[in-house]
Amino acid sequence: MERMGPAMAERLYNSNDALYDSPDSRSRRSTRLLTQLLLLFCLCHLGFTTAATSVQSPHSIREAVKSFVNQKISKDYPRHEIRVSSLDPRLKLAPCNVPLQEFLPSGRQAIGNTTVGVRCTGNKPWTIYVPAFVKAMRKVVITNHPVLRHATISRADVHLEERDISTGSNAYIFSLENVVGKVAKRAMTNATALSPGMLNEPLLVHRGQKVIILAEGSGIQVRMAGTALMDGTAGQIIHARNTRSKRMVEGQVIKPGIIRVNM
Repeated sequence: MERMGPAMAERLYNSNDALYDSPDSRSRRSTRLLTQLLLLFCLCHLGFTTAATSVQSPHSIREAVKSFVNQKISKDYPRHEIRVSSLDPRLKLAPCNVPLQEFLPSGRQAIGNTTVGVRCTGNKPWTIYVPAFVKAMRKVVITNHPVLRHATISRADVHLEERDISTGSNAYIFSLENVVGKVAKRAMTNATALSPGMLNEPLLVHRGQKVIILAEGSGIQVRMAGTALMDGTAGQIIHARNTRSKRMVEGQVIKPGIIRVNM
């Protein structure tokens, strides 16, 4: 009988191991299978992460819009709320390798319904326009009580009160000094937020009023009596008649009852 050598013993052991599935062998195979599954998961996850980072993050774009609007309005409108619209999930923009640039398109303001442009000037440039709504609060001039048409506004007639001005800052007045002394174009109810279009400049000269005609030129100043032929506010050009010469002159209203003409 042939003597069994080490090589023959190893072949016999492997053969018997194949026939006899011991608990240890099953454990080793389970460990190998688990390791292979973990490796496959890691590879898939790595591929997903690589694919995900190959586009510009929508979150980064929306945050850029918020930061831009906040910097633009925080001084004038300390109390505000910025809501940036969600971006189309199908949008695939190349990652920007330089800082994003934000801007307001021509004709747009930073409050109310607005649109903010975001631009990448990197290796793969792109531009996107992001809709947003900005609610802004600010103190504006409000009437204390009903005001009659043609009434001159006094300090007792108005006060400052915080209002939502998202519809447009041009529709409001923010300083009491810009209201006092002006004339109401129409009757107003209590708690009316005043706008520039509701007020007229006060008349400094009335038609038919006796005025001083101040003629200036070459360092010479001459005062003459006259009669206003028109109503006039500060800075307005009106006609007046020289009382002595009966000549009609054209001058600028500079003070109550005084118009200036050039010699």
